[in-house]
Amino acid sequence: MRKIILFVLMYLPIVVYSTEVVFEGIPLKKIETNENSSNTSLLTKSQSSEYRVTIIKEGENYYWASRGNVQLVPIQSGFYITFLAVTGAGYVRTLTPEARNLFKQMPKEEQEKQFLYFEHLVNQMGSITYYGR
Repeated sequence: MRKIILFVLMYLPIVVYSTEVVFEGIPLKKIETNENSSNTSLLTKSQSSEYRVTIIKEGENYYWASRGNVQLVPIQSGFYITFLAVTGAGYVRTLTPEARNLFKQMPKEEQEKQFLYFEHLVNQMGSITYYGR
């Protein structure tokens, strides 16, 4: 029996996936909306750190690491990539890596006027959207 197990272990393909961070963003603005109201607020540094968004890639799969490792499906269109949660919980839209490199070449004053991403979360019968860089 021991020889059979050893044989199987030797010839089973071993798949090791490395984890790659494909996007990290720091939110600056939060918009909460429900059927009765909408509220926009600028985040403090502490809140920005708390609500940071992280997307990772393991093998061929993408995950919303900052939201419980929900699996994401990337959809690219032009200069944008939308990472859509398979659970329907929300999505993150950001610039492609090439577009982000162009953004980084812009003068700082211009960068500060724009956002690099937004993260949209469905929250019961409302939503929360974060905008950031």
